[in-house]
Amino acid sequence: MSSPRLRFTLASALLLSAACKKEAETSPPATADAAAEGTAEAPADPSAAAEEEESPYLDVANFNKKVEEHVSEIVACYKDTAGKAADAPTGRVKATIVVDGDGKVKKTLFDPQRSTLKDDKLFACMQEKIAAWKFNITLNGSDSPMPYTFDLTAGALLP
Repeated sequence: MSSPRLRFTLASALLLSAACKKEAETSPPATADAAAEGTAEAPADPSAAAEEEESPYLDVANFNKKVEEHVSEIVACYKDTAGKAADAPTGRVKATIVVDGDGKVKKTLFDPQRSTLKDDKLFACMQEKIAAWKFNITLNGSDSPMPYTFDLTAGALLP
């Protein structure tokens, strides 16, 4: 059996070793000298990193960004078709843009039941413009249906 003195020595050693451990997450504070040398870490700006590292694959963020780059084409379609009349109707057009594996638009489907603006000439013009758009490639190389609502109302896409 072990003696009380041996137990006390082992317990003391365990307590001292646990108390003396340095935490892995601590580090000395950055000094002006370290900042001048460029060794101090700069504070990370998550929004800047996100803008720099856009996914090469199709996702909701880069899809919406690309559509917003071309929205003036959709507004032009509206003005050339449904928006010509003095009392031109306004509303939302619900569309699903099917993007193939290479990022090309395979087809555009309009949902007249969920759209509040229904005009066949507008849909035809939009389909023609959207067909020319190029998106990022899809992750798995297959077709990817991407929904989007074009809000052709005053204060949204229309002045």
